[in-house]
Amino acid sequence: MDEYNAGAASVARLLLELRGRTRVEVRSVGKALQVRPEGTTGVAVYIHQGGVDVAVEPERANDLALSMPGAYVRDPDDPNTVVTLEAELIDANYDALLEASVQAVELRKTTVRAAKATRSRAAAGTGAAPAKAAAKTPAPKSAAAKLKARAEMARPRCPKCKQYELLASGECPSGYC
Repeated sequence: MDEYNAGAASVARLLLELRGRTRVEVRSVGKALQVRPEGTTGVAVYIHQGGVDVAVEPERANDLALSMPGAYVRDPDDPNTVVTLEAELIDANYDALLEASVQAVELRKTTVRAAKATRSRAAAGTGAAPAKAAAKTPAPKSAAAKLKARAEMARPRCPKCKQYELLASGECPSGYC
């Protein structure tokens, strides 16, 4: 029980200092916390019972994992690369974890803004979208047709946690299921 309380204290301290350095929203999802830049949907830091997942650029993932003993890159082939630090190692790597968390929030701010700008230019038919792509845009579908199309495109979810889409290998990316 004392180890759990020590981990909870470290997480509380991490959230407090993170809020002091940048503007974030914290949402609880089951027994986990999602930390996002204020006003965005991209998760920068995911705090769960097993530890902390921090979003990072794919090019920087190995360097960050090596800077925190015990940390590892969750799935190096995933475009949303995260570095995971086990719960019992949070205190030992606290400073590096805090700095990585601040950088993850900044990364998610810029990633979301860039994606929104690309979508808005594509919708306007300027800049990012080629003329051919704009000409092939289909007419708006009904709500039922949109849901059916989205369901066909979605990959199956983990049957145990129902939170993550399964990897191509059929495994849950959380590593805990």
